[in-house]
Amino acid sequence: MTNAFLPRLLVCFGLLLPVPVFAQEAAPGPAAAKSPLKSTLVEEAKPELKRPASPGEATEVQALIYVIDIDEINSADQSFAASVYYEARWNSPLLQHAGPGPLHVDLADIWNPRLTIIGQQNSWKSYPETAEILPDGTVIYRQKVWGHFSQPLNLHDFPFDRQELSIQLVAPGFSEKQVSMTPWVGELGRTSNLAPHFSLPDFDILSFEAKSAPYYPDQGPIGVAGYEMKIQVARQPEYYILKVILPLCLIVIMSWLPRWLNPEQSGTNIGISTSAFLTLVAYLFAITVLLPRISYITRIDRFIMLSTLTVFSGLIQTVTNTYLLKGESIQNKRLVAQLDFWSRILYPLILVAVIVISFVL
Repeated sequence: MTNAFLPRLLVCFGLLLPVPVFAQEAAPGPAAAKSPLKSTLVEEAKPELKRPASPGEATEVQALIYVIDIDEINSADQSFAASVYYEARWNSPLLQHAGPGPLHVDLADIWNPRLTIIGQQNSWKSYPETAEILPDGTVIYRQKVWGHFSQPLNLHDFPFDRQELSIQLVAPGFSEKQVSMTPWVGELGRTSNLAPHFSLPDFDILSFEAKSAPYYPDQGPIGVAGYEMKIQVARQPEYYILKVILPLCLIVIMSWLPRWLNPEQSGTNIGISTSAFLTLVAYLFAITVLLPRISYITRIDRFIMLSTLTVFSGLIQTVTNTYLLKGESIQNKRLVAQLDFWSRILYPLILVAVIVISFVL
């Protein structure tokens, strides 16, 4: 009896247990299996984010660049530091409002050309990323940046060189057929310009030009929409004349002194020639920091090399004279006297030729 009652008790006890959760889940029906999944990260496109232009037409963006200051032009690093203000305007009929004053919105909430300056090494923006919307739908974006900008420089004529600095605004992601960058001219004639005075210590500003200029990152026929300001500058050479060229000329002249002394005073003559050459070598090490580190030869490099050869030739002549005067040969004494006589005329002419070859031709 006990054996027959035990199975019935277990069955009754099992009916009282809760049904497992997985047993309560219904099998997915046909409608549930066909419903597509939708990401929560993707939102419906807002009309304010669409480019304001008719199909097939470019959106006109009027741009203005105002250079507040240029702090330095670094010839060694091929860069310059500047403070730049730029402004862009475009019209979006969808953003027209009753006014009367302008609206201020985050730039990310409306369509914008995403302006940036080509060649930025590092920069800091002064204004928040906002836009001003006038009642007629005109959008105004203003920004001021300070930073270092890369600039390839042609230094073959250094330190008498002229350079062209480029500040180019581009609209990344928009070709010149999608966005047309044009100069903006205000009611009072305000347009792209330069500040009256810069803190640039060693360059003079010659002229500037601002115009629409697409940016071509590759050799393709269609460029990225852009607006560029080019500034022509000329280096002030007085610093290098006083710090490099004039001292080198004095060292070269110092190496001539044995030509005016008694050639038989060999110790004095060799001492002067050796001192001139060693002084030149030490001075070249000292002025290395003043010269641009580039792979090609500049005008001042040519002058330094020719000056070094001139001083070294004077040292060689002094040693030669000393060797010829070791004996008591009258013929050698006459030869040394003739060499010194012609050297007094030749060496100044050589220095003039070195200056002309280095800085004129």
